[in-house]
Amino acid sequence: MKKTKIDWCDVTLNPVVGCKNNCPYCYAKKLNDRFHFVENWNEPQFFPERLKELNSKKPKSIFMNSMSDIGFWKEEWLSATFEAMQKNPQHKYIFLSKCQNGFLGKLKFYMGLEDIAFFGLSITTAQDWQKLQGSHFDFVSIEPLLEDLGLHRYSYHPLSLEQIIIGAETGNRKNKIVPKKEWVNKIVEFADEHNIRVFMKSSLKDIMGKDFRQDPLLWNK
Repeated sequence: MKKTKIDWCDVTLNPVVGCKNNCPYCYAKKLNDRFHFVENWNEPQFFPERLKELNSKKPKSIFMNSMSDIGFWKEEWLSATFEAMQKNPQHKYIFLSKCQNGFLGKLKFYMGLEDIAFFGLSITTAQDWQKLQGSHFDFVSIEPLLEDLGLHRYSYHPLSLEQIIIGAETGNRKNKIVPKKEWVNKIVEFADEHNIRVFMKSSLKDIMGKDFRQDPLLWNK
């Protein structure tokens, strides 16, 4: 496990490295291009020996796929990882995916991990928000926020959705989009209307000023 600067977790652990999403702003691919963790980024690889690190007794909130998308994990990788989590209920386990897969959010109930595992949908645009229909995700990570999501158009939200994390794009990508404060405010209004927690990453501090907000994290309640 590695300490991280990510605001909403203590450490990261990556039993799988690689992703097929090909996002133009992907920090993980940039890291792999530099350090060559896997030869082909578009062909995710499983490193089961890393799961032994979960035996740490001190409770931690662990982001389990900062270098992959769980939506592309093979079934045997999921099974091995969840079995290791079952043996180590002292931790909180956080997963993210860009895939519209309603089954992902249900997995923790099938595996008896409902109190320690949290599944989130990673989105960046208004079109991405529609992936929540029919899903069972616990939270949404909107990072980077690339446009006004237009959430005023939606009178619904998945009943399972309990938290929204919002962040700006970081790094030096050409044509980087800086989110407007009004975009964030509209998300906050929607969240408050539906009793959803809001957690703004530190990348929004300068943009939000006195309206910067970090509600308690779902996995820390």
